[in-house]
Amino acid sequence: MENKIKILIIFAMIVSSCNDDFMERYPLDKINEANFWQTTDDLRTYANQFYPSINDIAKWQSDNQSDNQGSSSLNTFIWNEYVVPASGGGWAKDDWSGIRSANYFLQQYSNVEGDKSEIEKYVAEIKFFKAFYYFEKVKRFGDVPWLSSVLQVNSDQLFKARDSRKLVMDSVVANLDYAASKLPESSPDGRITKYAALALKARACLFEGTFRKYHSLGDYEKMLIETKNATEIIINSKEFSIYNTGNINDDYHSLFIKNDLSGNPEIILYESYLENKKMHNRVRELKEGGTGFTKDFAETYLASDGLPISISPLYQGDEKYDDEFVNRDPRMRQTIYSKARPIHITGDGEYQYEEAPLFASGECNTGYRIIKFFSPTQRDFEYQRNVLDDPIFRYAEVLLNFAEAKAELGEISQQDLDISVNLLRDRVGMPHMKTNIDFVDPNWPDWEVPIEPLINEIRRERRIELAVEGFRFDDLRRWKAGKLVTNPKTYLGARDPATNNYRVLYPGRESRPWDDKNYLYPLPLNELTMNNNLTQNPGWKN
Repeated sequence: MENKIKILIIFAMIVSSCNDDFMERYPLDKINEANFWQTTDDLRTYANQFYPSINDIAKWQSDNQSDNQGSSSLNTFIWNEYVVPASGGGWAKDDWSGIRSANYFLQQYSNVEGDKSEIEKYVAEIKFFKAFYYFEKVKRFGDVPWLSSVLQVNSDQLFKARDSRKLVMDSVVANLDYAASKLPESSPDGRITKYAALALKARACLFEGTFRKYHSLGDYEKMLIETKNATEIIINSKEFSIYNTGNINDDYHSLFIKNDLSGNPEIILYESYLENKKMHNRVRELKEGGTGFTKDFAETYLASDGLPISISPLYQGDEKYDDEFVNRDPRMRQTIYSKARPIHITGDGEYQYEEAPLFASGECNTGYRIIKFFSPTQRDFEYQRNVLDDPIFRYAEVLLNFAEAKAELGEISQQDLDISVNLLRDRVGMPHMKTNIDFVDPNWPDWEVPIEPLINEIRRERRIELAVEGFRFDDLRRWKAGKLVTNPKTYLGARDPATNNYRVLYPGRESRPWDDKNYLYPLPLNELTMNNNLTQNPGWKN
């Protein structure tokens, strides 16, 4: 009743204000300097628009552009068949709208009167989002123009050259440092926190630091130190821990199919879904996703004794599909489908299973079906009615970033491994990683830039733990490891019982080439034509 009264009062005020000067009034349904930017609620309302852009519920599809997965439809970029677009390509006007909207906020917020710390909190949110958008731009294009103001149609900056990635990433770090200093440590309503800003900083700085190191750009140590420092703050806060109930055969899988991630100790930031208000279709799309894991990925999992399958006496071979899962890291069965868990649970509670390996272009063409993020219940399979929450930043990634940064800096200790990587192994009952790797795996990837055994194993752990979360191609790029996709096992599937041969994912494609130009995307032709100060990325022909 109270809300109805308020609505009626507001309506009456609007009607009574209609007079001869009506046409001179500002539109009441638009944001403009006259009727907005007055209260901290206005800042909060404006910031709300950015939240949907920082998560992709279909992030599992991103690994199709890597050596982890093979989709039914050939990925042109990973197969070196991507052509320079005439327009768009990540550089279109709409692709810069988030940055423009962030700059507009930063240009206007000083007009608001109110509690200083409350105002700074929303400024921090916007700087977080601006940093996020620019990090994505740098990953895609390398050098990009850093824009600090809202551009108009006659702005000179419309025709500026690209700034160096180092300048841009320094600005990204500065924005995230501000965000971390002004944001709260917790947020009951699910907004960005200090720890989310630090998690993004760690992610961005690890990418940039290792990209600079392995692409010989120099000045990489400071970014790795920033990664180490950001992750240490999160670790030392004691606010987070690895989700672990002691069920080594299910905890990892169940983390990704929860209706409510609030209060989960591993989750730093997540996207919430609600019945009949905000729902998605992830489970159904995964079931019919037309993609699956590659043979190369399946062979990455260690045996349960902590040794690679190439040297472990526990490995049962792959003559039979089910043998591959015996005596392996329990995350394998919790990521790749086998008959150890149902593919569907009916409304009546009946457990249903399907034969594996599955070779079906509309579901899984590799034989290794994805079950991470997949729930078998009938309710979760309903079309566009899924309400499983989706993690954006989780503590496991922070721990992996910490371990890798320390290893890359040459200062990692056994204690560092025990508070990071080994907590992930504890969840699934795997033996601990040691700083002194006492084995040689003949199947270690053929890295273009050689690395020591410990970094090899940290990279393995990252590949396993973060599978299907959209990290793999970024990892290949920053490690200068694109040539790994030329390994034939990255475009082969499971052994087909009908032929006893590994499934060829793309018949007629005997080899997959790699070109170093693919470490960056090309700028679209129209942008290069309109702005003579822009130059194309190396290797791409206009």
